Amino acid sequence: MSDIIIEHKKIKNIYIRVKEDFNIYVTAPKRVSKEYIYELIEKRKDWIEEKKKELREKNIYDISKKELVSGDEIYYLGRRYILRVLQNRKEDIILDRNIIYMHANLKEKDEFKNIDIRRKHNLLDIWYKKEALKLFEELLKKYCSIMDLEINSFSVKKLKSKWGSCDVSKRHITFNLELMKYPVHSLEYIVVHELAHLIEANHSKRFYNIVSLYIPNWIKEKEILNNFFKNK
Repeated sequence: MSDIIIEHKKIKNIYIRVKEDFNIYVTAPKRVSKEYIYELIEKRKDWIEEKKKELREKNIYDISKKELVSGDEIYYLGRRYILRVLQNRKEDIILDRNIIYMHANLKEKDEFKNIDIRRKHNLLDIWYKKEALKLFEELLKKYCSIMDLEINSFSVKKLKSKWGSCDVSKRHITFNLELMKYPVHSLEYIVVHELAHLIEANHSKRFYNIVSLYIPNWIKEKEILNNFFKNK
């Protein structure tokens, strides 16, 4: 059973959200009673259940929720790999056909389980980032040449709600590390999207005309990014 967390604020509308913990969070005007909120939640129970279903499906493919043990599915550049964890003092990650071999220096004792999990996640993130820096450098070089643009720098990090961002004044682009789980052709769309901001800073019609010039099927690529794991 989900908990219902209600917060009253100086706002005009009622907002209902289902978060990662599957609890229902309600932000409502101060004048709204709890009885009315519970009635509203009951009316929207189908929508709430749909949101919970979406979260459950997302968690299946959310690596951050996994302990990273042999047999787990790991996605890299749109392909599914099976993880094999091997004890090794020399840590490394190697791809071989459809298997990701993770060599990790683990304690392998119950009392150190959480430490081992964090170590494996850190090792995977380091590998993803190393591969991301190489890939995005290549893609930026390609499209900067095609679009006749220059940037000063780029970085890769975990972002909460964006695939990327462009600091126009510094000519610096940031890419979400999570992109490394998606197909390369979709990553090319993100690269062009962020570079296009150097020409048009906002998301105007002109901006999307620029994106369309270099990625004609950008709408399809955007849908892939939004729905890739929903369709698995």
